[in-house]
Amino acid sequence: MRRLPTLPAVLLLALLAGCGSSSSSNKTSSTSTGTPTAGGASTSTTPAAAPKPSGAAGKTVVVKMKNIAFAPQTVTVKVGQPVKWVNQDAVVHNVTAQNGASFHSSDFNQGGTYTYTPAQAGTISYVCTIHPNMTATLKVTS
Repeated sequence: MRRLPTLPAVLLLALLAGCGSSSSSNKTSSTSTGTPTAGGASTSTTPAAAPKPSGAAGKTVVVKMKNIAFAPQTVTVKVGQPVKWVNQDAVVHNVTAQNGASFHSSDFNQGGTYTYTPAQAGTISYVCTIHPNMTATLKVTS
């Protein structure tokens, strides 16, 4: 008489048959397209980027807040180019325009950030109001 497989054995076979490999060597994500190459590898290309909004002028410029100072102390960006301040100190900071623009961040701790995108050309002086000697300049060109 032939013996029937037990329930655990059937479940194990079903799982093995129904599950594919989790390897991504020949898979592509929804944000890229894959092109097979010799040897089974694939290369990825990302689709064309969406058009930038009017006035966008490039990638974000980062200003570090470190050792109770802005680094670099003077930054030049284009109109529409975002500037991102990153607090790398163990103390709280903020970013406040003194002249040339009007912005004031909330106070933020280590690891916190603040981003401002200038809308017009000019020179902006700014400060951390918690540390009044912590000053810097943002030069905005068209």
